[in-house]
Amino acid sequence: MVLEGYQVRLEPVKASDLPMLRQWRNDPKISQHMLSNALITEEQQLRWFESIVNDNSQQHFVIYYKGAPIGSANIKSADGVCLRDSNCIEPGLYIYEDKYRANLLAFAPTLLLNDFSFYDIGVEKLKAVVLAENLAALNYNKKLGYEVVSEGPLIEIELEPLRYEVASKPLKRLLSRVSGGK
Repeated sequence: MVLEGYQVRLEPVKASDLPMLRQWRNDPKISQHMLSNALITEEQQLRWFESIVNDNSQQHFVIYYKGAPIGSANIKSADGVCLRDSNCIEPGLYIYEDKYRANLLAFAPTLLLNDFSFYDIGVEKLKAVVLAENLAALNYNKKLGYEVVSEGPLIEIELEPLRYEVASKPLKRLLSRVSGGK
């Protein structure tokens, strides 16, 4: 499944992407914001890839902008069923390329995944867990309409379709102006 819109393209992770993804994920600028920041070995990553490649409860993507890879995104069924049958999805994302991180474009892959989750799959909510010190991620998600449901060292956040629809309109309008449409 390839998703395209808002100036980005999300392509399923392939075996040939693994070295690049491992280098990105092991980079401290990315790993410091992850729930687990342990270094990932080639063997661990290969086992991970083999476990997800045919798992219909999750989908992992490389984010492309103007044909170049800039980050990684994923969606997982929170209830462990096939994505298409899920009521709740856990999205994840990181932008590796610095010039796109604190930029309007950083919202594009999330908007694409959220649209797919809410409008194509029809899930009832999205949920995520964010490290309390990751203020950038918390602020980013609040702009998308997420609400905090539990606080502590890990902050649990949730998003429902109506809140997303309202919160995402200005972002979609801005991205549409920049790109000339979806």
